[in-house]
Amino acid sequence: MLTRRMLLQGALAGAVLSGCSSGRPAPVVSPGNPFDVDGNAALEVVITEDFGGFAAAAYRDKHAGASVAPKGAGQLSAELLPRFAAGNPPDVVLSTGDNELELGRLVKDGQLTDLQQLLEAPSWDNQAAKVMDTLLPNLIDAGRYDGTQRTLNYIATVYGLWYSASLFQSNGWDVPHTWPDLLALGTDMKAAGLGPFIYAGAHPYYVLELVLTLAAKTGGADVLKRIDNLDAGAWKDESVTRAIIAVGELTKRGLMAPGSVQYDHFRSQERFFLSKAGMLPCGSWLGNEMKTLVPPNFALTMFAVPPLDASPALASGLHVAATAPFLVPEKAKNKAGGLEYLRALLSQDVAAQVSSESNQLTIVRGAADGLEMGTALRSARDLLTAAGDQVITWYFDSWYPDFANVAAAATGQFLAGGLQQSEWTARIQAAADKLKQDNAVTKYHRD
Repeated sequence: MLTRRMLLQGALAGAVLSGCSSGRPAPVVSPGNPFDVDGNAALEVVITEDFGGFAAAAYRDKHAGASVAPKGAGQLSAELLPRFAAGNPPDVVLSTGDNELELGRLVKDGQLTDLQQLLEAPSWDNQAAKVMDTLLPNLIDAGRYDGTQRTLNYIATVYGLWYSASLFQSNGWDVPHTWPDLLALGTDMKAAGLGPFIYAGAHPYYVLELVLTLAAKTGGADVLKRIDNLDAGAWKDESVTRAIIAVGELTKRGLMAPGSVQYDHFRSQERFFLSKAGMLPCGSWLGNEMKTLVPPNFALTMFAVPPLDASPALASGLHVAATAPFLVPEKAKNKAGGLEYLRALLSQDVAAQVSSESNQLTIVRGAADGLEMGTALRSARDLLTAAGDQVITWYFDSWYPDFANVAAAATGQFLAGGLQQSEWTARIQAAADKLKQDNAVTKYHRD
């Protein structure tokens, strides 16, 4: 839901400027106006999260004659797809939530602007630097389709294992540095009466995420590139096999909290915050999503998935997913303004505001440095900083969601004892091979 403050600001700006004359001098392209923005033209921004409107004030500061009033959309696809079809879409769209746009379809239909011009443009804060040079490495690729930048995925979601720092401190437990350390810690937690590890069995993607992260830390980024590209035998890679066997040890050693197989994400997280379990795999949205249930002095903190041994390919590897895609429609009335709005969104000040007010990290390098924040977001930020260029990413789950569901379901069955490791591998590899041969599904490639 949009904030009342943001809606009032947008409405007032629109009311004040609606009577302005459009007879202004033609805009001039410059490092400060790289897209030839008409400073008097209205800009229509449709968003599904509050933070999507935070760039409006910066835009109006630079283009004082512009009317910018971000508008919320509850049923994004239902509201916007007819407008795309009719050739009158908004100028900027943030697509998140249950009714998000089917981006692959829009790309296929030529509906989305190439955003490479945005990445090549001077940054909002420093005209001597390109926008792309101000962003975290490897994260803009999430918006590429066959090498063309079609969306700007703005939020940097960090994945890892969550724990209570106060619980660890009171029990004298250390954060594990290798997978054997994690298994040993689980044994200590079990002896203390905790279910060491809990997850949402109803949503087994969380443990598939754990397997893939382990595989990449062991064998390097190319392991996941081959999976994304549907390469022959990609799921049979030794690093993937070692990773699924390692995760299976949590079940074999009785380190899974009772009931995990049946829990949904809310129930598993609730049990975790009641200190019925010691570790939980999840993304950096956890603290914000469950803030009403986090006990005082819990000190919610994240640590990176530890590698299988002391000599991993990616010692600092961290799974980070760039989410919350912004897009500029190809047929937007004010395409230049749409590109400019995204340039403002990528400024240090706006990105810092997003982190401060929404409790999320962005893809803007260093924008969250120095901000006051709780233990949860601070730990995610520190892990992201420490990862450097060892950011682990994959895209098959967004490119081919039906296939990703098959892989997640097989992982859930494996942990529940319904599949052997060889059966897990064979099932997912067969599904990948079938997908590769299905000419009805648009395929994408990752370099």
